[in-house]
Amino acid sequence: MLVPPTTHPGLARWTNLFSLLVIGIGGAAIAGWIFDVSLLKRIVPGSIAMKFNAALVFLLAGLSLRGAAACRSRCCRRMGQICAGLVILTGGLTLVEHISGLDLGIDNLLIQEQGRETSKYTPGRMSSQTAVSFVFFGVALLLSAGRRRGWWNVVSRALLVCVAFLALANLVGHLFGFVFQVGISQITGMAIHTSLGFLLLCAGLYCARHEAGDAKDILFSETTGGIMARRLLPAAILLPLLLGWLRMGGRKAGLYDSPAGAAFFVVCTLVFFTVLVLATARQLHLQDLARREAVEARDRTIAELQRALDEVRTLQGLLPMCAWCKKVRDDQGYWDDVASYIAKHTEASVSHGICPDCSKEHFPATQPAVTSPDAAST
Repeated sequence: MLVPPTTHPGLARWTNLFSLLVIGIGGAAIAGWIFDVSLLKRIVPGSIAMKFNAALVFLLAGLSLRGAAACRSRCCRRMGQICAGLVILTGGLTLVEHISGLDLGIDNLLIQEQGRETSKYTPGRMSSQTAVSFVFFGVALLLSAGRRRGWWNVVSRALLVCVAFLALANLVGHLFGFVFQVGISQITGMAIHTSLGFLLLCAGLYCARHEAGDAKDILFSETTGGIMARRLLPAAILLPLLLGWLRMGGRKAGLYDSPAGAAFFVVCTLVFFTVLVLATARQLHLQDLARREAVEARDRTIAELQRALDEVRTLQGLLPMCAWCKKVRDDQGYWDDVASYIAKHTEASVSHGICPDCSKEHFPATQPAVTSPDAAST
């Protein structure tokens, strides 16, 4: 389990969404191999196809991601860890095949791919980049389990960054019209939807890691830095890709030569990022003004409450009172009767009456006559 209790429940929905998308990508590719639908095996005609083993491991990786959320039950989390172990096992065995040249019989175990086997290509075998990415993701997910901190956390983050880098590099390669072939197998690369699947896995595991609330993570914080990061980061990733694709497309179409394309890329980058920075600065400026107004309103409320508290008049301490006439001496040394003193120093109002003892002493005629017991008996 990650770090319960959950303090960012909204991230659980994103984790579920990313896991479902990954499961959908793997399931669609599996259906493409079973029913021989080329569009499901390769999104773009003529591009690299996702191997059946890779699609099956994506299915397991999506299930392991669903079990990585902190809100899951213990059984669900254990099943997710088992799926992550199977992901590592399949990716590791494929790497062993690439390095040693052996055929362990896992490439065409369930689906037989037709093709000519060469020294660097075996039908049904996923590329070394894909296998490495699966191993790195599975290890990162297992290291994210529990309350582990320190080097475990650093290693898990580093593995996720490596997976995202490989997937993004291959995706950019497909976007610009070439296959990013790095690794042991130089013939096959990573398919387009394979790259998208790894990016979704990285995003989902990132959300699952911080679902319990990591105070040190700036991306999910409500501070000014967190707001700026959420606004600038997508544009910093997507805009260069879009501009690079436009530059390559314009060169292929003969609209401009290489120097003109470079100038177009630089100018568009300057314009887009200038507009983005100004828009973000305006948003932060408005939020800062709202925050200042809230602070000023709070200070005014505190001042009003302090004034109201100061205006509340109370009697405290000892009252100097005359023992004979019962007058009270105020702070200026003047003697005043008790009623006037209470009216000046408290919010109470004084009403006058007469007690029974004073009534007997000063108004004996108004008292009812008391008949003695002897007179009553006669």
